[in-house]
Amino acid sequence: MSTETYIVEPIAEMLGAADPERTLAPCGIGQLIIGPDAMSAVPATLGELLASAAAPRNGAARARVALLVDRTPILRGEQNVKDAVEAQLADQFDVTRTVLDDGHPELHVVDPILDEAAQAAAGKAAVVAIGGGTISDIAKVAVQRAGEAGERPVLLTVQTAASVDGFTDDVSVVLRNGVKRTVPSAWPDAVVSDTLTIAGAPEAMNRAGFGEMTSMLVAPADWRLASLVGTDPTFKPSAVTLLASVGKDLESWSAGVREARSDAVASLARALALRGIVTGVAGTTAVLSGVEHLISHMLDQYRGGHGLPIGLHGAQVGAGAVIAATAWEMLFERLGGASDRPRIATKALDRGRSRERVLSAFERVDPSLQVAEECWKDFSAKLDAVERNLPRITALLGDWAEARDELRGLVRPADAIASALTEAGAPAALSDLEPGVEPELGRWAVENCALMRNRFTVVDLLTLLGWWEPQDVDEVLERAVRAGAKAEAGGK
Repeated sequence: MSTETYIVEPIAEMLGAADPERTLAPCGIGQLIIGPDAMSAVPATLGELLASAAAPRNGAARARVALLVDRTPILRGEQNVKDAVEAQLADQFDVTRTVLDDGHPELHVVDPILDEAAQAAAGKAAVVAIGGGTISDIAKVAVQRAGEAGERPVLLTVQTAASVDGFTDDVSVVLRNGVKRTVPSAWPDAVVSDTLTIAGAPEAMNRAGFGEMTSMLVAPADWRLASLVGTDPTFKPSAVTLLASVGKDLESWSAGVREARSDAVASLARALALRGIVTGVAGTTAVLSGVEHLISHMLDQYRGGHGLPIGLHGAQVGAGAVIAATAWEMLFERLGGASDRPRIATKALDRGRSRERVLSAFERVDPSLQVAEECWKDFSAKLDAVERNLPRITALLGDWAEARDELRGLVRPADAIASALTEAGAPAALSDLEPGVEPELGRWAVENCALMRNRFTVVDLLTLLGWWEPQDVDEVLERAVRAGAKAEAGGK
């Protein structure tokens, strides 16, 4: 990473090198600015974006800007970041600040908040969002809605923590009927990552960002598997190629994240930003969201349903990535050692039994079964897709060796993932998360993770093969615990 005050990443050049045949969708981000004094570039960058967009002023002498923030204080040394950015912008623009607050300790991306943000964005030339992933997701939806109702405002996001990769894509994670869902939103026109601010964020947030990073070490295998079985036609090799370039030097700066070194934080922010771009140009979150994300969403569902504090998403993803890797390892070993062609377990396709599993799993989240019914919609659609593709799945199992080699190349060993997380000071096990995850809750989240979403993963294949019974789940969890213990011992 450059030591300059800030740099503007050459997004177009990187995408062109990874995707010369242009199989990926266009990237909507105009500028990605990263560095220890990137915040100083906000007014000029916004001015350039507005001039380029020829944004209407509706008769106003100065362009009207909506500033979206939550109520969490964000400091850069002794400086209040939100106040400082507002003051910088006020020299050139007519700025209106909206503080979003749903009454919870942490802001949720729910419809009333989205409505408030969209109203604040309506009629404005630009929206500037300051904060973490939640504010970013809200701002992207608000800009999308404003564009549908009239002129689309320019969107500039000031990233203040490297906790997630959702700053640089065109989707948002929202809470619908108690369930997290990913919905289309708007690309940000520019993302400004001030690494001095990010380095000063609570250490748990940046370590969570490293945890989020590790999904690239397992999720592409789930995406490719879904492609091979025929349930997801979106797989694009060029997206995986781009990801490989992002994660190739991960181990070289992981320890710096633990130490909150500015250069390591800059590398983390850049890697997360490029991951988000990959999601956007691939046209699906499946490229970076597999079993590890499902486990995190399950934990969030349970805690949200019981009014409990929700843990950092990225930290949960990191611990989930170790578990996902152990699930893949178990699959590779069992299929490699099978003397006969594996057979599909008929009970896995029994719709009555499957519906009972979904209702039973999510009744503990919401006794009214509203959450369960929402999950059943997605899971039943996945069952339909599996049934349509049974011949293809059978053929895949019959010629497993070729697919195995490709899939194995997309999965980093669980020991290696746990080691990288430990180096970065990030949790490598569910038991290490804050707030803590009790063994019974963790087991519930892992065992039932495939029931919440219409996305085929390694857990679905294990289920089809009859290898996701209680003893199999126990084996996966025990392997994950051993990987985490080995990493902890190696770091001492």
